[in-house]
This record gives sequence, structure tokens and C-alpha cells, in this order.
Amino acid sequence: MIGQIINYRYEVLEKIGDGEIFSVYKSRDKVLNRLVALKVLNKEFAENRKFATAVRSGYQSVAALDHPNITRVLEADPVTDEPFVACEFVRGMNIKDRVRRAGSVQVQTALDIMIPVLEALEYAHANRIVHGDLRPQDIVVGSDGGVKVTDFGLSSALLQHPEIADKVAMRSVHYEAPEIAEGAQPSVASDIYSAGVILYEMLTGSLPFEGATAISVALKQAKDEPVVPRTINTAIPKSLSDLVMTAIEKSPAERFPNVSAMLANMRAIRDSLRVGKPYSMPQSTVSGRMDREDTSEAVIAEEGLPRSSYLWLTLIFIVVVMAVGGLTLHLNLKDSKITVPPLLGMTVDEARYQAKQVGITLIDDGEVFSNDVEKGKIADLSPLPNAKVPRSNPVVKYKVSKGPSAKAVPDLVGLPESEANQAIEDEGFAVGKVTTEYSDKVPMYAVIRQSPEHDSMAPPGSSVDMVVSLGSKTEPAASTDNTNNNTSETTGQQRKFKVAVDVPADADGAQEVRIIVNDDRGENTAIQEFHDPGDKFSQLVTTYGDNVRIRVYVGGRLMSDETY
Repeated sequence: MIGQIINYRYEVLEKIGDGEIFSVYKSRDKVLNRLVALKVLNKEFAENRKFATAVRSGYQSVAALDHPNITRVLEADPVTDEPFVACEFVRGMNIKDRVRRAGSVQVQTALDIMIPVLEALEYAHANRIVHGDLRPQDIVVGSDGGVKVTDFGLSSALLQHPEIADKVAMRSVHYEAPEIAEGAQPSVASDIYSAGVILYEMLTGSLPFEGATAISVALKQAKDEPVVPRTINTAIPKSLSDLVMTAIEKSPAERFPNVSAMLANMRAIRDSLRVGKPYSMPQSTVSGRMDREDTSEAVIAEEGLPRSSYLWLTLIFIVVVMAVGGLTLHLNLKDSKITVPPLLGMTVDEARYQAKQVGITLIDDGEVFSNDVEKGKIADLSPLPNAKVPRSNPVVKYKVSKGPSAKAVPDLVGLPESEANQAIEDEGFAVGKVTTEYSDKVPMYAVIRQSPEHDSMAPPGSSVDMVVSLGSKTEPAASTDNTNNNTSETTGQQRKFKVAVDVPADADGAQEVRIIVNDDRGENTAIQEFHDPGDKFSQLVTTYGDNVRIRVYVGGRLMSDETY
């Protein structure tokens, strides 16, 4: 789609994301001259016109939302061959990618991100709109620290089409409240649960419930108790750990009564951390769960034990911790699971070293385009960071970034052709069709124009065509007729040259060989044919006149450029 104009308005510049439902493209609104995010419905779902219409209706219903932390919906069109939603363009990284790459987020940073998210939810709820499908992929943090929540409106379309929701269940099952899995409608309480899970993941680098299938995750949500965040990351204050546990209570009635209550507590925690003053959540909003350490502290305080008892209890506690630690180590060695370290963004050598430290074997799984990860570094892992792999078969596959799926075409106009060819190759493109024409303004053998134009986006390796100047036109038009090779119509002397051609042995398949001649007749193609890698041959070329130029292209690349 790169380079296409959608709906006579949106020029597609580059792909910035792929999801289960949408592919997202950075695009330019040619009418208002601004960047937009064009979310194009994937082909599988675009063919379902009813679903496409439901998507449009869902996004249109939230288009009136106007909040600094909510991405604005600009247009939704289900009628075109590629149904799309145009949204405000946000430059930044979503929370899921951030955790995948760097692991858990610092407490203060997590608060600075989640408070604006809750402010967005509070505003939406006040306007009787719930998100219903909140995931870390829907929270984008810009380079300036600004936070935006996206995809308000999608959940209503999925509710109307449960068969599609089932197909993409794994995309959001970790963040869905238990009552949603049981068939309840999205609500304020379910948005609070989703926000709590996202905060849990930011603080700990892991999810409260893991599973290979949507059903297994839903069963754990319904039956199991999540590990208290503070036991995974001791840097988390108890008040914030309590807040997370309250937000992800299984029963909606036991969560915060509304987003405003959760937001007020989170702001208080943030302020207390900034001034170094402890903060405890009001008991009415704290979850009934308490970890062993908290229970022990409560009992001791109530009974008023003497100092010696404290010392004995501390000693007993240390012994118990050491025993539990030894047992845990034994079980870990005996079992089973190794946590995949955060290897995304590393070089292969760096990743292999880190993987070796924990006993994981890395396997090359090819390459993939990435707009976020530098070329040559790891852009994808399977399984992802923080996932578990069996100790008996500790294998992780990786894919290396090929760089962006589209990049800016260099400015060639005015450059000598040889320099233009070099610029094209330096930027990772291929020299395409080269034609010539006379110009009174552009010097001989300099580029008059190019296609694609300067700064447009094109896939790496694609061809860039050029029109090269022959200088000021001094000969009559008949003398430049490329189709007439009759020497009686030329005034220059006939000369013959033996042109050597060498097709690289490492070329990928048969290569097109072109020999282009510029002489008194204008520009002619002496040969244009395909040759296998490693072929070496000579071609006799007949020319006319004293000023002769012969260029040899192999596979679109200029191999030689000689003037005689």
C-alpha cells in the first residue's frame, strides 16, 4: 500500500504496525496537510461488510471524545475495498513494546503513565463511553512524555460479532475482566480491571495470569489468585501493590467503585513518593488479601510483643526465608522453566551472550522489517521476553531487523548521473529505468527528475527511475530518432567498441543486462537480455560521432560508464 492514495485523500507513507484486526500506516492527509494514522481493516475481516460497518459505527460513536489523552477519530469508511479508520497520528511507543524490550517500568514512570490513562477513562466514563478492550498496545507514550489512549470504539463491533471476537480472543484475554469472559457487557468495572492488569505488567514485567490458550487464561482468572506485585518487585510500595490488587479483584463489587476513586489514590501515592512520606490506602478500598509479611506485622503490632520477641521472630523469619529460598532453588533446578530475558533491540552476539547466561539456545528464524528496531538487531522473539521455556528444551527463535519497511527516497535532481547512482545504492534502493532528454537548464548527464520523487516513501530495494539531461539541444530533431540506425542519416564517423560484461556470481537469479549508447543518434539500447550469475561475455557495439557514451547495467545497477 505504500504510495497509494486512499479515498482520494490519504497518502500512505509507511507501515507502522500490524495487529490481528488492523494494519496501521503512517499517512498524510493531503487535504489538511497533516499526518494521520490510517488503520486499515485486515483482508480477512474487510470481506465481512457487516463487521466493517460495525467498526465504522463504533468509531463514529466515540468521535466526539475530546481529551488530551485520547487519540481523536477523524474519519471511518467501510465502503472502500480496504475499509479504514483515520485517527490522530501519535509518534511514540506503546506500553506492550516498551515492557517487551526493557522489562518492568520504574514505579514513578508507571504512575506518570497510568494517571493520564485513568484521566482519559474518567472523562470517557463521564460521557457514558467505556473502552471495553483496553490493552497496553492501546497506550502510546510519545517522545515528549505525552500519553494517549487509542481504540475507543472497537469493543462495540466485537460485541456485535462474537465469531470474530473468538478468532482474536488471545489479543486481549489477559486484560479482560473475569465477568467479560463469562458473557457480561463491558463496564466501568471491567475498564478498571484492565487498567489494573496493565499497571501490574508495567511494575512487574509479567502478567497476573498466563496461559497458552484463551480458555486456560480465563480459567486461571476465575480460580487462581494472582501473585502480589510487591513479592515480584520489592521496589513497589505496599500502597501501590494494594491498589493494583484492588483493581484486579475477581468480583466487580470489590474493585474501586469508579475510576475517580482509583485515580485519587494513585495521585496520592505519586505525591507521597515525591515528598518521601508513606501513604496507606483507605481500608475501605484495600483488598482483603494480605501477604504473609503484612499479616505478621499486623499480629505483632496488636499483641505488643517486647523487643526480644521481635529479634526471635526476625531470626525465625530469616531461617524460613532461607529454607523457602533453598526449596525454590531446588524446584527451579529440577523443573522446568527458564524466563526469556529481554533480548529485543540487541545485536545477535549480545543476545547470544545474555541467553547463554540463563541456559537458553537462540535459533535464527530469518529477518523481518521493523520501523522501530535498527537494521541488524533483534526485532522479534518467539516466545517473547518474560515468557517461560522448558529447561529440557530451552530454545528461543529470533528474527533480525531488515530496517524499515519503507524509507525516504534521496534527492537526485541536479546530481551527475554517477553520483545519483551512488546515492540510490547508498540508501538501499536500486537504479531503475534511465531515460534522457534535452534540457537548456540542467547540465549534460545530470538528473532532470526522478520517480519516486524526493522524500516520498518506498520499500528498500525498489527501483528509482531517472531522466538524465543531454544538455542543450543543438541538433535537429530528426538526428535524435532512436529508432533509426541508418548511417546515411548521421554525420558522425562510425566507430565500433567491444564492451565487456561480467554478471556477479553471487547475484540472486538471472539478471537483466542493458547496454545503453549515447552518440550522434541520441540514446539507443544496444542489448537488453537476461544472463545467469557468473556469465562473462563481450558485446560489439556500433556508434556514430566523436562524443560517445556507453553505460552497462546489470540487474538495474550501473556497472560501468565510459565516454569515448
